[in-house]
Amino acid sequence: MFLWDSNILRHQNQAHPTLQVWLQRVPRSQIALPSVVVAEVLRGRCEFALKATPAQFEFAHAQLLKEIRILRRFRVVFPDLASAEALTALLKQHASRKRSADVMTAAHASAGNHIVVTRNQKDFVDLLPKQQLQN
Repeated sequence: MFLWDSNILRHQNQAHPTLQVWLQRVPRSQIALPSVVVAEVLRGRCEFALKATPAQFEFAHAQLLKEIRILRRFRVVFPDLASAEALTALLKQHASRKRSADVMTAAHASAGNHIVVTRNQKDFVDLLPKQQLQN
């Protein structure tokens, strides 16, 4: 299974040529969003909606609704015990890195032997073997 990072999710509706070719090769059933990516995306939209000025109010809430509709089109996968154990191991190996969404996504991928699809491989290069990363 291919786990999309949040930066891929942001570009999937922008007709990015490389992503469009990739999407033609990979069945939609093989693509999923880790729940941490969903939380990461919604956190930003929710914060914007909650802190919106009167001038931003309508737009901010429309963007939140739009994001929810986009997220609903995807299969979301949730961490399990193996993911939690992988997260513990990664945090021990990379003590300088905080419990970020990237580390959680890497743990999920590692535990399930999934491939992380990202535009920022540098965020994962020290967390996953090369064969579990795709740009």
